[in-house]
Amino acid sequence: MPSACKFSTILGIVLALFACTAQAQTASSGNTYSIGDIDVDVTGADAVQARQKGIREAQQQGIKRLVERMVPAEDRARVRPIDDARLDGLVRGTEFQRERTAGNRYIATLTVVYNAAAVRAWLNEANVSPTETVRRPALVIPLWKDGNGLEPLDDRNGWRVAWSGLDSSATAVPVTVVRGDQLDQNALSVEEAYVGDVSALARLNERYRVPTIIVAIVEGDKMGPLTISGVRYDMQTGAKADLPRITVPDASQLGDAARKMHARIDEEWRGLAGVRRDTQAALDVVVPIRALAEWVQVRQRLGAIPSIKTISVRSLEADRAELHLDYFGTPEQLQKTLGQAGLQLDKDADTWRLQVR
Repeated sequence: MPSACKFSTILGIVLALFACTAQAQTASSGNTYSIGDIDVDVTGADAVQARQKGIREAQQQGIKRLVERMVPAEDRARVRPIDDARLDGLVRGTEFQRERTAGNRYIATLTVVYNAAAVRAWLNEANVSPTETVRRPALVIPLWKDGNGLEPLDDRNGWRVAWSGLDSSATAVPVTVVRGDQLDQNALSVEEAYVGDVSALARLNERYRVPTIIVAIVEGDKMGPLTISGVRYDMQTGAKADLPRITVPDASQLGDAARKMHARIDEEWRGLAGVRRDTQAALDVVVPIRALAEWVQVRQRLGAIPSIKTISVRSLEADRAELHLDYFGTPEQLQKTLGQAGLQLDKDADTWRLQVR
């Protein structure tokens, strides 16, 4: 067995990585105020005016998506319409992903970056407390299993079409559908996707490099009824979660089923990643350490929670670590968020204990 000294040395190295992960997560939260992939196609009196008109339309589309991303649905009606002068004060910059001009027509795909403080001030005027959510892109692998077995990864069935037609650009979990071409098939077979072969999923993800993979499964004959299920894989922490199983009468309902499945995933991620900066608190926790792998899991999952502002290591021993957490929200919200991340926070007398569920 390794000595306590050696074990503590290993833990020290892991703790250094832990600090880097936490800092990187905090830094990444800035993408909340960046809205990309905004398509515009407008005409004007001439090429110059068409371009100006297109940029303004992109800024207007972007602020609408930003509100959808940051404000709960029940509060959006309180957000006042914005005029051009105020919008100018919210825009920090515009990036041009693609653009071309044909006569008096302007066609482009833009990214608009908004000023965080100005946006928060605008929303606060409507008594809306915005929730900043770090976006988490996902790769969807749609599978269909009928009486003859699993259909090929590139099969153009209704389930793939349903996911391909889903507009998730304004959500916290924008999705990409697996291409299913020969490169994908070389990395992953439909059987490996169906059983959740983590090594094969990791090989596939070398191409897509996303933090989340969703294997969405339809089982049944195309005439129905159909059973729909899925599994969400966190490619950063190794955690996985089953998605609720539902039944639809026939393939005509697959579009609605894909929207509902995505909405559930999006809602769960918003609950985990949402940061409301109007309340801030701190908490000291004890993390029991029974194995190095368990501590690594705690480190990875804490580092993936945007509402945790900073993490400080107060003490480290072979069998436990004492951490100080600065976070946004209330203790109850933190407890819920940690639970969604696969961590359990309990109070034992006057001590809070944190461990993998």
